Amino acid sequence: MNTQIQVLLASEYEISRFETEIISHFKSAEERFSRFLPTSECSRLNQQAGSRCMVSKEMAAVLELSRHYFEITEGVFNISILPALERYGYQRTFETLSNGDVSVEVSTDPISSTQMDCLQMDLDTAMQSVQMTAKQQMDLGGIVKSWTVQGLAASLRREWHVQSGIVNAGGDVEVWGGASDEEPWVIAIANPHRTEPSDEVLLLMVDGAVATSNTQRRSWETSEGRMHHLIDPRTMKPSSSSVIQCSVVGDHLVDCEIWAKVVCILGIEEGLSLFRRSTQRMEALIYTEDGSLHHVKPTTNVSFGQWMGLEADFIYDSNEKGG
Repeated sequence: MNTQIQVLLASEYEISRFETEIISHFKSAEERFSRFLPTSECSRLNQQAGSRCMVSKEMAAVLELSRHYFEITEGVFNISILPALERYGYQRTFETLSNGDVSVEVSTDPISSTQMDCLQMDLDTAMQSVQMTAKQQMDLGGIVKSWTVQGLAASLRREWHVQSGIVNAGGDVEVWGGASDEEPWVIAIANPHRTEPSDEVLLLMVDGAVATSNTQRRSWETSEGRMHHLIDPRTMKPSSSSVIQCSVVGDHLVDCEIWAKVVCILGIEEGLSLFRRSTQRMEALIYTEDGSLHHVKPTTNVSFGQWMGLEADFIYDSNEKGG
């Protein structure tokens, strides 16, 4: 998944007992959902776009979730963005992209925006089959990392009876049970404008999930300037909003990942409006390119933990539109 994965567990068993299960879990997800592997199920569906294809139960679940998030984000989360990613240079795994020594050439082939009112996907969950339009090409990178982490955490709790743990895949984090009986887990959220650890915001949390999306870390130089991986489906270009990083906290990790991306794509005004009217038990930390930090509190009276080092420039709660 082109990211570092950290798993810490508190169990009566040795961690080595879980090692094979954990590695297999992430490996299976990579082999099924990666668009960079020609033999993956995702690549097969892209190759056979226009035809009805049988799919695995895992793929059916992810596609159903993708359709759900397409609807509740009013089309902003859209998996049909692969042509745009490839046009702007994201044609191979991120670690193999240029680090700035040589610019990636941007394709001049015309590309149209996606239809925001439909996903162009006929999914039959009962039959585990799907039919995309002939021109539709999907990238599932915006959902499968958090889906994989969330599934692993659930499996560890339910099937392996792990009472306490943390799973972190490149900033998509799920925790449960606390670091000990007396201590919560400590999750650090970096300040994208600064590099010192002292500038991090810390969240002390026993149970919950955090996902962070950033337009700077996964970016590269091209013949048309610096590009990043968060595509705005309305323009089919990398988003140009003032939001450079968004971290969302909530009960469910996939929810957090989706909304972190959506806020980054839409920006402060549109993003906050959609986020606040569509979510209740979620909060967000948003950094904008001018250096400001926005803290969006849940619209319901819920707390996910204790913040340390949080000095927001703007605060939004259930009774205020801004601060």
